[in-house]
Amino acid sequence: MDADSVAALVEQALPGATCTVTDLTGTADHWGLDVLWPGFAEKSLLEQHKTVMEIMRPHMSDGTNAIHAVQVSTRTS
Repeated sequence: MDADSVAALVEQALPGATCTVTDLTGTADHWGLDVLWPGFAEKSLLEQHKTVMEIMRPHMSDGTNAIHAVQVSTRTS
């Protein structure tokens, strides 16, 4: 899975979000995600990260294994 596909997963699941994706290891399976979404405003940091991980989980060990690891950073502005 490439960086654009990972960003698209997040941006489609969270309308109005912007997701910047960084390949952390050069292997295209360890991703750093910086997710900007106003919808995080009413959520705790833990809830924000869970929201993103629920989007990624079908592509991780619970699903296709296309993604091995995700580092998540979230913000509202």
